[in-house]
Amino acid sequence: MGGGAMPEGGGKKGKKRNLDAIINVVPAIDLLSCCISFLLFTAVWTQISRLQVQQMGTASEAPPPEQKTLTVTLSLTERGFLLATSSGTSTEIPNMGRNPDGTPIYDIKKLTDRLKQIKSDYPDQVAITVAAEDSVIYADLVQVIDVCNGAGLTNVAVTAAG
Repeated sequence: MGGGAMPEGGGKKGKKRNLDAIINVVPAIDLLSCCISFLLFTAVWTQISRLQVQQMGTASEAPPPEQKTLTVTLSLTERGFLLATSSGTSTEIPNMGRNPDGTPIYDIKKLTDRLKQIKSDYPDQVAITVAAEDSVIYADLVQVIDVCNGAGLTNVAVTAAG
């Protein structure tokens, strides 16, 4: 009991007691296993909750060059895609029909071409917001996110269309 054992041998008259004790190390190993698991979980949490911050520079530094970026919003609806930018351009890409089960067939090739064109016009652009209606199937949303990543717009934010 208590993680230790009684010394072996007896203490009868004239006999020497054996001073060797058997120590049960299983509880210590259990405790270390729990500590290691806890440390691994918290290491992952610190990576997830990390904030990207930059230190403010001194006044002697040159200002960063003006970047050519814009806000890009891609609306995913039952009717197709609506790609709008903050520069005022808007492109509607209708779907190509419906599957036998009634789900829309999206024109992914036209969307890919248009996103690549935006990326070539604005090479520093990496952000896009995908707004999906509630009726859009999740697999279609994932496919659109993959298309955005493939076109070089890697900072994808997903929101509900409203």
